[in-house]
Amino acid sequence: MRKNYTKTYHIIFDAFGVDKKLLNDEKFALGLLLELPKLVGMRILSGPNLVRDYDTGHEGLTGFAIIDFSHISLHTFVDTKEIFIDIFSCKPFDQKKVRAYLQKQLKVKAIQVETLEVKYPWEK
Repeated sequence: MRKNYTKTYHIIFDAFGVDKKLLNDEKFALGLLLELPKLVGMRILSGPNLVRDYDTGHEGLTGFAIIDFSHISLHTFVDTKEIFIDIFSCKPFDQKKVRAYLQKQLKVKAIQVETLEVKYPWEK
């Protein structure tokens, strides 16, 4: 690792074929934004904030929480049954645990999920 760069931990979790009721449920989305920081051992500094997009074809929710080491965001698209979640941190966390938790909460199978653990060249 290069000394001039911060080690980061970043997971992108995208799920497809998610139940529209979950994707449109503000209480459910807020619950994810409240539970994920606990799951990764961090605390919320600001938020969570949640807004609804009523734009036809893009209806859904966008949420964001600033955590003590970075952020968690989510975006739902009701019509296409998609959710996109991003967790970025400068503190290590168990990414497998996060994937398992989200898969269970969203009631999706592994085949319905794409995840990306972002690695930067200096973190090899």
